[in-house]
Amino acid sequence: MNKENLFSKNVPTTINAQAVKANGFIFSTQIGKNPDTNQMEKGMAAQAKRIMKNIKTILEENGSSLEKIVKVTVFISDLEKGKEFNDVYYSYFVDEKSRPVRCCIQIAKLHPGFEVEVEFIALA
Repeated sequence: MNKENLFSKNVPTTINAQAVKANGFIFSTQIGKNPDTNQMEKGMAAQAKRIMKNIKTILEENGSSLEKIVKVTVFISDLEKGKEFNDVYYSYFVDEKSRPVRCCIQIAKLHPGFEVEVEFIALA
């Protein structure tokens, strides 16, 4: 198995790889951290926008794209804010017939300041 840790200077740094490419897939988990300030964005919509921008950047810098995402797992701090997340998320996946499979789970507690964390699996 070939495995490559992926990093982008245009996405916030992390103690883990920003993404991993292995066996034809790219795996990534993103949070709503601004790469310019290294701080979490404020609010669900802002964090969701940042997550989508960050994953788009990582994928495109590594020869993939949002259209190649096959599975998404959303970890959300409060399902009552699901509509705010969905409004942003679906603006990136407009065509419902080509959207990736998705699961959304309410988590009892994320790190302080995190409202959402999203895991992506895409074709490389």
